[in-house]
Amino acid sequence: MCTLAVYRGVSSAFPLIVAANRDEFLGRPATPPAPLATDPAIVAGLDLQAGGTWLGCRTDGSARIVGILNRRPSADHAASGPGELSRGSLCMETLQAASVDELRSLPPQQARRYGGFSLFVADLAQAFVIDNGEGGVRVTELGPGLSVLTNLDVNDPRCPRLCSATQKFSELLPLVEKAQSCGLLVPALARVLADHEGSVQAEGGAGSVFGRICVHAGDYGTRSSSMIFVGGDGSVRYFHAEGHPCKVPFAAVH
Repeated sequence: MCTLAVYRGVSSAFPLIVAANRDEFLGRPATPPAPLATDPAIVAGLDLQAGGTWLGCRTDGSARIVGILNRRPSADHAASGPGELSRGSLCMETLQAASVDELRSLPPQQARRYGGFSLFVADLAQAFVIDNGEGGVRVTELGPGLSVLTNLDVNDPRCPRLCSATQKFSELLPLVEKAQSCGLLVPALARVLADHEGSVQAEGGAGSVFGRICVHAGDYGTRSSSMIFVGGDGSVRYFHAEGHPCKVPFAAVH
């Protein structure tokens, strides 16, 4: 993923909502979200090049959602390099794990086997992000309300895309709070995920294509988009657009 927004405890109908865009090379082979396993039951996309997934959820009542975002290269950790493990495999392993608590003490030597990442983990009881950026492994707890994650830290104002995305997702807070079904939320979130306006606070400049939520940059860009709604009973509704969300409608996959 390259943009991920989570609403925690905002809606009584859906106490956990995730909306996310996947920015990637358009030619990288992948399959859209579908049931991938039954023990535990998992719905996720599948990266056919390196394996693993970028976003998925468990549909066994545990309401676990996991997403992986590549971190911007830092002084002490490149985005990727030879011999590293697939970050998508870490996302899949986290979906399959019996408990997510053990991840909070992810050994630094293990984390360094991957390129720079931010691993988003949430269920009805908790939400946190683990990253292996500057300074080693960190765990950032996500409180109630809206949090937005891109390729830097959670809610990091240095990120041009996050500046724009946070404002757009924040404008939906009243709707999210009162909505009792997905009927109004899906098109509203779809408009945000399809947004092309750059942020005036962006490092890359107000017109930078990488400061926009829906990215079009030649052979690279927003190649798919997903929304996951979790009810208070752990039930899951999963919607997906397999292509630019400004062009492809969302359809239910679970």
